[in-house]
Amino acid sequence: MRLHKGLAIALAWATATGPACQETTSEATPALAIECAAVPASGQAPLTVAFALGVRNAVGAWNVSLSYGDGSVGTDPDARHVYRVAGDYVASITVNAGSESARCSVPIAVLAAAAPTPGPVDDNSWPDPSFRTNPAATGSTITGRAPLVVRFNLCQSQDRDGDGLFFRFDLDGDGVYEHVGTTGADCSREAAYAVGTRTATLCVTDGDCPTWPLCEDLPRWRFHPYQCASYTVTATP
Repeated sequence: MRLHKGLAIALAWATATGPACQETTSEATPALAIECAAVPASGQAPLTVAFALGVRNAVGAWNVSLSYGDGSVGTDPDARHVYRVAGDYVASITVNAGSESARCSVPIAVLAAAAPTPGPVDDNSWPDPSFRTNPAATGSTITGRAPLVVRFNLCQSQDRDGDGLFFRFDLDGDGVYEHVGTTGADCSREAAYAVGTRTATLCVTDGDCPTWPLCEDLPRWRFHPYQCASYTVTATP
């Protein structure tokens, strides 16, 4: 068989250089991405908010850190958070997976709780609450260096009917009222705060009892809803 001169040269070149090189490609790994939402994202204080988190393209194990925007932080995206003070907050969630990190934020609007409508209830007038703090609050904020000692005072509260007053205090923001009472010694409480931010809530109501304080038939007392005030207490280093 006779080869064309050009074909013979091409074959000789291919034999000398080996098979032709083939270009290889690789697809880039998609970047870590997250999405978050707050449910509900607005409402009256105290507002309980649940957070929804979606994570895509995480390689290996990943962990979460949350900043609720009110000075509180957490690591459990399924945990609910209670916003006790009215205001506009921005909650942020950060996910770390290997060498990658992604962050998302969601605004939360907390409205002031609706004030009870003053007026007689079965001829029982609403009490007039007095909320005082020492050191004095700026708005609803108290700030100072740790250990920050704050005294909360409801003792100037009055009831126009002369009924007895009921007091309660939640000084660490856990939703549990540690101090409840009816006497002059129960209307003022003091707490010492270490570095950090907490919420203190103090409340007052009345009890309609014609022979106060000798009433024993508690179910028949007529009460108004507690009137409360909350303070954000921040102790700095």
